[in-house]
Amino acid sequence: MPHFNHSKVISDIKELIRLLKLYQFDYMIELYQLENLIGKSQAVLYDYSIVDLTFRISTSGMSPYPKVSKLTVSIDANYTLQTDMSAYDDIFRTYSLELYIRGYQDKTATDSEFSNFFCWHLDREKNTAGDFIHPLYHLHTGGNKLKDDSIDAGELVFIGSPRIPHPPMDIILAVHFVIQNFINNGECERKSKLFADYDYQDIVERAQKRVLDPYFQSIAGAKHNSFTKQNLFPLYL
Repeated sequence: MPHFNHSKVISDIKELIRLLKLYQFDYMIELYQLENLIGKSQAVLYDYSIVDLTFRISTSGMSPYPKVSKLTVSIDANYTLQTDMSAYDDIFRTYSLELYIRGYQDKTATDSEFSNFFCWHLDREKNTAGDFIHPLYHLHTGGNKLKDDSIDAGELVFIGSPRIPHPPMDIILAVHFVIQNFINNGECERKSKLFADYDYQDIVERAQKRVLDPYFQSIAGAKHNSFTKQNLFPLYL
């Protein structure tokens, strides 16, 4: 299974950077974060750490509330891949990913100025037998960036529940996720061109085979050493 190959992961991230530059996404994505990640690696990389990989997004078609003029979406990713990756074991030894969404009233506002904000946290739970339902991998609102006591939550309340079952995403799938969900098809012709590029499709397909296929095949009943229906989706009794 050549897609379960550490050197291939590195080469795919390098190729992702090339394609994002080719289709001129570098005006909206701070690619130096990915370049720094690659710069730290040799032939093989096990530990991945990205802080504030930021996308600058139009609000067109989103109807944000409260009304804002521009958005940024930032990825924080911290995970460690197994030394020997396999389709029959969880490829992650440690895992955490956050999406931090900031909304600015003024289109010319800098990133450091006041913003409205929201956060999603994708986590791996070590204790799936806790007091509340705990899918092994789960998405929930809030996240670590909202735990600062100085943050004014207004009339909102954030709690850990519900924890929504969701497969993990590596950095390739996380970038693909943000482009899919936050960039307007109708206003960004380069998005459809990127998605139609066979090299891009190959990169995403290999990431899907490494990360998504074992997750969903386990839910469908395939044998797996780390995943079961019950720990991935506890609504299964």
